[in-house]
Amino acid sequence: MIKYNFIKNYQDIQLWEKDPNKIDSKNKSLSNKKEIFILFKEFLRKEKIFYVPSLSAIGITLIFNLIGLPSYLNTLRLESKHQNFVFNFEEFKNTQSLIKEKITDLENYYQLYVLGSPTYTFSFFLQQTIPKNVQVSELTLDKDGFQMNVQAYKIETINEFIDDLLTWPIIKNDTIKVRNIIKQQIQAQPLSRNTNELFIVEISGKNNIVGISEKLPIFKKSYNYGLINKIEKYINLTDITKNTDL
Repeated sequence: MIKYNFIKNYQDIQLWEKDPNKIDSKNKSLSNKKEIFILFKEFLRKEKIFYVPSLSAIGITLIFNLIGLPSYLNTLRLESKHQNFVFNFEEFKNTQSLIKEKITDLENYYQLYVLGSPTYTFSFFLQQTIPKNVQVSELTLDKDGFQMNVQAYKIETINEFIDDLLTWPIIKNDTIKVRNIIKQQIQAQPLSRNTNELFIVEISGKNNIVGISEKLPIFKKSYNYGLINKIEKYINLTDITKNTDL
């Protein structure tokens, strides 16, 4: 194959040739970079004091960080659970305080239903057991006890009433006292000479405090549905609080 230079046919086009100065400059630059690298490498080999301690400290720090990294990641993972636990614990404390307040309210209800005035239950038993021929002329009743005057034309009738009184669960039967027995002569009819004997007896005693469960049948017998409903709710609430560990 014959080499042929077509550029010779064109007078305005100059032939490009390599510039030896540029080549030398480039070679010098590469040579200088190699020398700098060699000097830097020699510096690192001889002057280890400048970088070995720093690199050692960085390496030790990195090792410790890598050792503690699992714990740190575990902390991040459990942080939300911890916050949730703290929130639930605060809710538990608030609920616990609320339950204690409600238990206090229940105790107040207990005082109302059990230790309150015995008027209702005393009146119920009195109406259920008093004989027809016995009349209550005076009655004093409080939370501690009672005192009443009864009268009848036969002492046996009053004794019958006292026997019934001893069976009342709301009265301490060993505290019942009978005193001031008065016998009066009363005319059977106006302008009549016939007289009857009237016996007046004073009876007193102490109340027996019974619980809610003992009072509930009394209210059922007397058809007091309002108190029955309240007492049943109270019993249910006390059963719940008994099963609650505070």
